Amino acid sequence: MTNSNRRTFLKATGVGLLSGLAGCTRGGDGSDGSGSDGSSGGSDGGTSTDGSDGELAIPLSEYEDADIDWRQFEGSSINIGAVQHPWVSAIKPAVPVFEELTGIDVVWNVLPEQQFRTKRQTDVSTGAGQFDVFYMDQVVNQFREEGWIQPLDPFFDDESLFDEDWYDPDDLFEASRWQAHGGGYSDTWTGMPITVEVQTQFYRKDLYDKHDLEVAETLEEFRQNAQTIHENESDVVGTVGRGDKGYGMNIYILNTFLREFGSSLWTEFPTDSGLDSDGVINAAEWYVSLLQDYGPEGASTQTWSDVLSTMQEGRAGHIVSDANLFWPGLTGSDSSVADTIGIAKVPSPADGQFSPNAFNWQISTSKNAQNSEQAFLFMVWASSQPTNTWMHVKGDAAFSVRQSVWENDEFRSRVGENFAQVTLESLQEAAPDPFDRKYPEWGQRYSEELQRAIAGQKSAEEAMTQAASIAEDIYSN
Repeated sequence: MTNSNRRTFLKATGVGLLSGLAGCTRGGDGSDGSGSDGSSGGSDGGTSTDGSDGELAIPLSEYEDADIDWRQFEGSSINIGAVQHPWVSAIKPAVPVFEELTGIDVVWNVLPEQQFRTKRQTDVSTGAGQFDVFYMDQVVNQFREEGWIQPLDPFFDDESLFDEDWYDPDDLFEASRWQAHGGGYSDTWTGMPITVEVQTQFYRKDLYDKHDLEVAETLEEFRQNAQTIHENESDVVGTVGRGDKGYGMNIYILNTFLREFGSSLWTEFPTDSGLDSDGVINAAEWYVSLLQDYGPEGASTQTWSDVLSTMQEGRAGHIVSDANLFWPGLTGSDSSVADTIGIAKVPSPADGQFSPNAFNWQISTSKNAQNSEQAFLFMVWASSQPTNTWMHVKGDAAFSVRQSVWENDEFRSRVGENFAQVTLESLQEAAPDPFDRKYPEWGQRYSEELQRAIAGQKSAEEAMTQAASIAEDIYSN
């Protein structure tokens, strides 16, 4: 990537991607619930085009090969409930393409995240059915078991609504398809994935050169690199990582390492959480000691934004593991070390398995939605190859759920070969968290125990043993 292309990418994506990251990966009581990508709240139609000449952003011919009856609901409309998120900003300029293709009007209801969650809960639990399409996240299995969301399989089976050969669902990352099936808890599609982030490692290339370090592939190598920087650099800690409580905070990172140590959440659901297994305890001991020994003061209260800013300000040698969407913020104009940041795959135990955590936003439809078939057409269009490719090649997006986008030469030139390749390889091996229906409840408590261990209030083993008991008690009561 040339310097001018990199600057264009960073300027265009930095604020938006990081605002979206805040929504994707936080959760629980450790965060403030705010966030904005600059898109307007309230309701508006998708009336803009990609250029001042009135031409559609994407030629309709891109969709003509699909054996889908795009015009069967001409004259109707759909209401979309969404959080303020970069995907909304990225797709809105192309929405007139969908409206022209189908004759369906699109009405947006874009809200701050916590306000949206409240409105979504009310909409589905009361059966109001205001939203035909809505953002879905960690509560997917709670909504599914309550009967609030509508399985998409009947729509997939309708030949007038879906053309498998044209859509190519196998192009979606396996991790994205898995999370769209309730993270393994559902045999049916609970929604269509629209964005994905995956955990990666970040490091200071200048400090690596200075101390003759090699990029760590194993946890043991990473700890040694962090130690070298921590002990030989003034005002620079060896590493930073999320320590604050919240089911989207510290455990979002730890869950990568527990899988790499050969464990999983829920060894036997719902009776054995697995949180007191040897693998989880070993992972917790490694992460806790890393932050205690080579992290900053107050590591147990660091949120994702604290981790990012510490690295941006040149006060850390590494981010051990966090979302690839940190990249624009670390290498953009807000970073004092922009030209020295490297990205690599998350390290794993020497005898373990590379298994980075990932998170997908998806869009779903409720059981009581008035226009679920029209909603499904929108989901197909929005996540299709032509639309997804346009968003990432001609637009500013960098969160595609489609492998073909990450392999696209024009996209890779825009975002940088190394960023694209590390992300692609990480997504191909990603193992997202399975959000069971009570995950927000027991995940919050699990994160609080981990925070206490990072703060030195108890050992990692004691914390994980208590977390296991809490999770299992929540399901037994």
